[in-house]
Amino acid sequence: MIDWGACLMSQQMSVFYVLEGIKLLTKPGIKKFVIMPLVLNILLFGGLLLLSSHYYHLLSHWLTQHLPHWLAWLTWILWTLFFAGFFIVFIYAFTTLSNLIAAPFNSLLSEKVEFYLTGELQPNRSLSQNVADIPRVIGRQLGILGYYLPRAFILLVLFFVPVVQVVAAVFWFLFNAWFMTLQYVDYPADNHRVSLSAMRMKIKEKRLDSLGFGVGVLLLSMIPILNFLVMPAAIAGATKLWIDKLRNS
Repeated sequence: MIDWGACLMSQQMSVFYVLEGIKLLTKPGIKKFVIMPLVLNILLFGGLLLLSSHYYHLLSHWLTQHLPHWLAWLTWILWTLFFAGFFIVFIYAFTTLSNLIAAPFNSLLSEKVEFYLTGELQPNRSLSQNVADIPRVIGRQLGILGYYLPRAFILLVLFFVPVVQVVAAVFWFLFNAWFMTLQYVDYPADNHRVSLSAMRMKIKEKRLDSLGFGVGVLLLSMIPILNFLVMPAAIAGATKLWIDKLRNS
């Protein structure tokens, strides 16, 4: 018989793995490996913000020129929809791009976090070996993106289906929480050369724990300033989740 109380408690605890990740970033031997992902995060965030500002002015000009005067009352509705959509797209674009660009550094950060927590997985790899790993690490992240995009498209279609659209937002949030888990758990899994399919199976076996972690990452992504720490904190938290609940599943 399933103990639903224990399952719910486990999921609630998993939400806080990303906060555990923030604490791990300050530990000896880890801090210096946070700098590069953090700098890349800030630069990418600033670049996307400038790009968004550019398109904001273009859209504002277009609305001013093309919206009839008698429909001026629709302006605030259109802007509300625009900002809501922009916020969602911005978060996922920022997360996806930052993971692709910083993938090699993220893999190294995960390795150092695991060594701090367990004393294991500290290979003496040369610089050339680390460089040679870059295409594989980025390729795995692209593989996860390939898993995500067709499923995301199907879910987005649900927003246009009457009645179903009421719960589409809930499905969208949960699916993206699942995607966050896939994206960040891949780093410790790849360090152990666990295939993408095997990694997904491990996550499915600990479905509630994995989903709880992804929810925590999404919530942190929505908090200004703290969202700069999302990527390194999620990597550290995912590595701890891997050690505690996934690697032996």
